[in-house]
Amino acid sequence: MAQAHQAQLEAWFSQGQRVLRQGTVYTCSANSLGRVNGYINHETKSLKYRLDMLEPVLQGYADKEHTSFVICPLTDGNLDSSASESEESSEFERIEIGEDFLASSAGLSFDFPSDSEIEFEDNLNNTQCNGQHQSSPASTFRVQPLLEPIQERLDDHTLYIRTSDLGRVGVLNGEWAVVHLTGSSKYRLVRVVADDSIISSTGCALGSPVLLHNICGESTPSLSSTIQLRPSPFGSGKPVIPIARSITVARVASPISVDRTYQTLFVTALQRHFEGTPTLVKAGDIIAVALNTDDQHDHAEHEKYSSSDSAPGRANEAVFFVLTNIDHDVISNEAVPLSPDAYAGATLGELGCWFDSSVTRMVQTGVEHCRVPDVSTYLGLDVQPRSLSYPTISDSDSSFGKLFSIASVVLGKHSVSYNLPLSFLLSGARGTGKYTSCRGVARLLGMHVLEINCYDAVGDNDTQTEGLLRARFEKATDCSPCLLILRQLDGLASNSQGPDSKTGSPMINVLRDCLDLVHQSWKITGYPVMICGITNESSKLPPAFVALFKHEIIFEAPNEVERYEILQSQLAGKAVAPDVSVSALATQTAALVAGDLVDLVLRAEAASIERAGSTGDYEYVSDIFQAGVTLSNSDFEGALGKARASYSEGIGAPKIPNVSWDDVGGLAHVKSDILDTIQLPLDYPELFSDGFKKRSGILLYGPPGTGKTLVAKAVATSFALNFFSVKGPELLNMYIGESEANVRRIFQRARDAKPCVIFFDELDSIAPKRGNHGDSGGVMDRIVSQLLSELDGMAGSGGADVFVIGATNRPDLLDAALLRPGRFDRMLYLGVSKTHEEQLHILEALTRKFRLHPDFHLNALAERCPFNLTGADFYALCSDALLNAMTRKAEELEETIVRLNSQPGDNRYPYPLTPQYYLAEVASQEEINVVVTEDDFTLALNHLVPSVSEAEMRHYASIQKQFSLDRSAQPQSTNSE
Repeated sequence: MAQAHQAQLEAWFSQGQRVLRQGTVYTCSANSLGRVNGYINHETKSLKYRLDMLEPVLQGYADKEHTSFVICPLTDGNLDSSASESEESSEFERIEIGEDFLASSAGLSFDFPSDSEIEFEDNLNNTQCNGQHQSSPASTFRVQPLLEPIQERLDDHTLYIRTSDLGRVGVLNGEWAVVHLTGSSKYRLVRVVADDSIISSTGCALGSPVLLHNICGESTPSLSSTIQLRPSPFGSGKPVIPIARSITVARVASPISVDRTYQTLFVTALQRHFEGTPTLVKAGDIIAVALNTDDQHDHAEHEKYSSSDSAPGRANEAVFFVLTNIDHDVISNEAVPLSPDAYAGATLGELGCWFDSSVTRMVQTGVEHCRVPDVSTYLGLDVQPRSLSYPTISDSDSSFGKLFSIASVVLGKHSVSYNLPLSFLLSGARGTGKYTSCRGVARLLGMHVLEINCYDAVGDNDTQTEGLLRARFEKATDCSPCLLILRQLDGLASNSQGPDSKTGSPMINVLRDCLDLVHQSWKITGYPVMICGITNESSKLPPAFVALFKHEIIFEAPNEVERYEILQSQLAGKAVAPDVSVSALATQTAALVAGDLVDLVLRAEAASIERAGSTGDYEYVSDIFQAGVTLSNSDFEGALGKARASYSEGIGAPKIPNVSWDDVGGLAHVKSDILDTIQLPLDYPELFSDGFKKRSGILLYGPPGTGKTLVAKAVATSFALNFFSVKGPELLNMYIGESEANVRRIFQRARDAKPCVIFFDELDSIAPKRGNHGDSGGVMDRIVSQLLSELDGMAGSGGADVFVIGATNRPDLLDAALLRPGRFDRMLYLGVSKTHEEQLHILEALTRKFRLHPDFHLNALAERCPFNLTGADFYALCSDALLNAMTRKAEELEETIVRLNSQPGDNRYPYPLTPQYYLAEVASQEEINVVVTEDDFTLALNHLVPSVSEAEMRHYASIQKQFSLDRSAQPQSTNSE
């Protein structure tokens, strides 16, 4: 109906400057669109339309003169939020309210198991209470940390769940419940609040990172924890638990808390944390306070810090405290009707105590070592934003997973007795996420982070450098558990080149002593200090220096799945247009590292703002941001082009070419053979998962100019593969070992850019027969050996979706090892056309964009062509014919201009008439069009000299016969062996 009455629909959206927003569903009456087939449709009283995409901003009003409408049918079948509403309603329909639902509010007895009674989880659900069975079993919930405060003063003792989960727990909204980690015997009170706006799924509980850490403890990361919730006897009133007379707190050792410069700040912040309403605390709890280290530290500025100007949003650091002891009175048994076990638990502080600033005294002692929760996002600290989405912890194959698993083992209780190594070397290209992974592991495991820029640590002499290193390592041991990051390790390694390679340089000995100091501190405090050295290329470090690091983790460019996850994390919370496909972006961003992907999103955001500003009429720039800007596909295309251009300038990024099979004339048999070799592993990768090796090497040989490079590009385009072209001179380097390193880098770039095609042009110049060359260093032999090693590695899992295509004119000059099975075992001969029909296909492909004369037919031209013309010869023939036509057209235009200039009486044109003015203002389209005639091709054919003579053709035919016989005889010799 909308398409039949589009004008009326556009008028309805444009009337009254109605504010339109992307994603909103609008309802209009059927009568608003007029009559349908001559009568008013009374059955359809209202029609709904969803605005899927608005350009260039997210909201605004439509104008019939300037706004264009595109109407398309609904494809996802979900017009509005009715589906989600029905899902929520179904959750409430499943709730069964029993007689025990209001037991806690009715003041019934509550049984709290004591520590001695708890042996297994089953005992919790069968505990007797004054001869009565406790009928409310505990409910299990997954826990997730809050990303921002909901109720800042209450979040430290509040858990948020969905409304439909209240019935499972047996509490009402705002009532108190008892929580404990699954399998643990430590209980505490929490307030349960229902908030469906922040929780998307049932069975999930959200809490502040500090509360989750206090519930789960430091032995289990809260990301993978489950908790047990059961109702308490206190209902919604204030729990009758002891009020603490005094509490003892200790600073948790961290790089900021051990610095006496900030002592006044965090003491004041701690006092402010407990001011106001009473706070629920328990022995062993962690307390986190936010600081702004930019504030002044004298008394006057301290008073300013206590004022309202010091908003939490200005904070840039967090300091942690731990409650080491709580002194409280015992509550009388007559205060509340509790069972004996619950009374004992409440009076002994097992459920927690109240801290009242008017009654409770706070005593601060020394420093404690413990793991801390990740509060940087929750407290809004000004930390560096994440450039990587942390992969799943269970993915041990990823670099992040390897670092996380080793660090988790080191943090185990009894790991200190096994004397595990604490040093890691992280190597990889710039932007692969080495530093971000270190910080991510530290945040997930509750470790402090201390970093050293090795270039800044290098002093004027070795003594000064040694002092700086020892001071940093001692500070790291004071802050254990800590992750010490040595950034730009090359700066420190450059000073470790000692004159005596046997004894080592002083810097290596100093670093070895510092590592021994870390192990001794681990045995004293029980918490380790892990050292992560970061470098772009470990091969450039001295061997003695690398030997100090016991674990080496290599960071490579992310694969397509990881790129998809990174892009999803970067686009989370951003307005993305429906025409953007993140999966397609992940495919097109092959070989880009995580830093490049972050830059890609930033470029797209800048392009969207520029597009919105150029297409709209805004009085102020702020209007664009208030209306909201969406990221469209055109923004990402422009950003991707710029990112690839800058990346190509650095290392030569592989690209997907734009050559189709229509550009390749003939060669049908070659096309089918290549597609059979490449298409099977791409379409059915599961066939090669059980150790079955794929054939990924193809050798194209034949006379020059037969289209070997064009065929390789057409293969890459047809399968959307990245294309990496390598020339022989690019590999050669004057320094020993660099030529082989260039071969390794090429294959590594191809693996980073997979699916990818590596094309070796003129392969005989790269891999000639070994032993036949007299170069002093044997560089060509080493290049061949390295190439063979890399080709053998392509058959493994690391070389999946990487295909190698070689091209040569002289296969007889290649090393014989290259032609063995598993390497270039598929040899395809690309010769000249043997029939006029094949020549016609080549001419049709080359003249696809020509404007040919209607009386001219390519068949007649193909009949006149000899059979020793290659594809390059036909390209020269067509180019010369087009040049002849252009020359003829230019001469005709010159004659016309001369004739017009000979008649100066015409006032319509300036005198004298120039060619530029005539082409731009006077000439018609027919006069400009270049039409290629038969005479142009005849003239070009008469001047064409074939690039391959008849004698050379016979030579190439003999080579083809020789290699075809060798390939056919190879299986027989193999069987005989």
